[in-house]
Amino acid sequence: MQEPTSVKKSANGNKLTKLKNKIFWLCLPGLSILQINSNLVKGQPSSIVNYPVTISAQPSSTYSVSVNGKKLFVEKYNSLSYVHFAFAGNADIEVTIKEKIDNYTLSPKSYNIVSKKQGNKINFSLNVPRKLIIHKLNFLEEKLFIIADTLEDNSVKLDLQTAINIMNYGVDNTGVIDATAKIQQAINDASSQLRVLYFPPGIYKIKQINLNSNLTLYLAGGAVLEATKDINPSYGEGLIYMKDVNNIKILGRGAIYGNGSYWRSHGGWYSLIHGENANNVILQDIIIRDPCVANVWMSHLENWKIYNVKILADPINFINTDGFDFWSSRNITIDNVLYKGTDDATSHGGDKKGRIQNNENINAINSVFYGGSGFKIGTTAEQEIIHNITYENIDVVYADSLAGLWPVTAAKFDNIYFKNIRSEDIMDAPKGSGSADLFQWRIMIASWEPTSSPNNLGSIRNVYVYNLTADDRGGKKSTFQGYNLQHDIRNVTFDNLYIEGKLALNPKDAYFDIANEYVDLKFTSSHPKIVNITAKKLYASRSGDGGEFRITRTGDTSQALRVKYTIRGTAKNGTDYQSIPETVTIPIGATEATITIQPHARTKQEELKTVFISLENLPNSIDYMLGPDFHAVVNIRN
Repeated sequence: MQEPTSVKKSANGNKLTKLKNKIFWLCLPGLSILQINSNLVKGQPSSIVNYPVTISAQPSSTYSVSVNGKKLFVEKYNSLSYVHFAFAGNADIEVTIKEKIDNYTLSPKSYNIVSKKQGNKINFSLNVPRKLIIHKLNFLEEKLFIIADTLEDNSVKLDLQTAINIMNYGVDNTGVIDATAKIQQAINDASSQLRVLYFPPGIYKIKQINLNSNLTLYLAGGAVLEATKDINPSYGEGLIYMKDVNNIKILGRGAIYGNGSYWRSHGGWYSLIHGENANNVILQDIIIRDPCVANVWMSHLENWKIYNVKILADPINFINTDGFDFWSSRNITIDNVLYKGTDDATSHGGDKKGRIQNNENINAINSVFYGGSGFKIGTTAEQEIIHNITYENIDVVYADSLAGLWPVTAAKFDNIYFKNIRSEDIMDAPKGSGSADLFQWRIMIASWEPTSSPNNLGSIRNVYVYNLTADDRGGKKSTFQGYNLQHDIRNVTFDNLYIEGKLALNPKDAYFDIANEYVDLKFTSSHPKIVNITAKKLYASRSGDGGEFRITRTGDTSQALRVKYTIRGTAKNGTDYQSIPETVTIPIGATEATITIQPHARTKQEELKTVFISLENLPNSIDYMLGPDFHAVVNIRN
């Protein structure tokens, strides 16, 4: 890692290294290294967190990125590049490409980010965290993924006095010596002592590690758990494996690398994170890269929360890189994730072998998908039912196909919601496993599934597709196929379905191929209730200026609307600012409501602090839907 140019002591004894332009490395003894760039943007304070770069990271030769005038490291991984940073306030972003720019696309388009090109540069600004993709740039295949996080939330910051530092176990963090045994011992100790296990920046070479109950792993930005190439790191399970355990958290801005691009051609077959009867689990903020098969496999488990996880899967010579696999599992929320892969972003299946058999109460929201199929249910589902499934406010930037429902065994698919889904681009022509269409909903005898037979098929009932827009319908018509009166597609509603800019009110308009009489689809048009949040007043100060969030709605205003939200940020509710509730009500007849952030004058601070509010959705309901502006930040300045 970069060495500081000069060092001096701060008042509390920590090393404080001053570089040019007010850039500081904060080196807490034995713990994290953080680069913070504080300056003024548009006359207002801002902060940029630039995470440490591992010694093995390869720089991109195609892209360079600067934020508020500070050049950041852009990492090349196989055929893509990405940059990761956190910020508060405004972030002015400049992307420089190795050639003159003729055309490009900045996605998701729904964010309506104003950008401009000049010569070989693209410029735009952010005041809210986003996961962005620059693609279709001239004739370049290499895409740039921009991961702009908010400052790390107070709820995941460490109590440095009680955390266990992995370096106390004498592990190698240069990626040279296998650290598995020492890490496993530290996991056992941290679990038994109910303490956090902390990984500072560095590369930790591992084989499969097994997590115990009551454990928190914290991966600091720049910390990487990386699969060894010396010996097959796992045997059909997971690099990070959780079996018959409870109460586990994996947090932080660090990463897990699977080295799947190497191992798949050398006999490897393992998921990056695999849970088997592992309950009450939180995955938050981490990057997951280069899987050997699935990225996150959830089997016979319940009560998982996955938030702000970034998946980068760009395999060499294979496609099996599912993002999130739900296998006989329930009560799972996936929120604000990035999936870049080549297989299913989300996939459902199961069996009758475990304590939990059916998939139910699974809620995927506020996310960005690129590659593979967006939503897959079935193909290998030997359960009784898959139901109460919600997909909401998701941008599918590119997909081989959008949504596949395949009850080819006995599972019944019921009460499934697709709400405010935006699809930008679908494969032009069928290729390999890509069907190049929006929908493949088929009840049929499947040659690939031994238990699929006329007496062992499922059904598709009560599916609600609300406010789905597809800028491109793909190279092939969508297919809907029932089997008989017992195994049919029934009570399916498409409301406000827009295909290539046109409202579809019948199968012909939607380019749907209805295979037989066992398909019942209804097309409607309505004025949906869509809720968004923005920071009307981006800054608040302790001198009296209040910040302000504005929550807006569309659609019917004849009734008051109560909206729930989650409060995060580096500022503490009720301590740094006057306490606010976790709900707001938009009155009858009104289209908006405000939340005021009034800082406490008595609180001292030096750095910019954040109040970060994220709207919550209503699963299995259309009382309202979330829009592209689903979270916002107010900044408290000194």
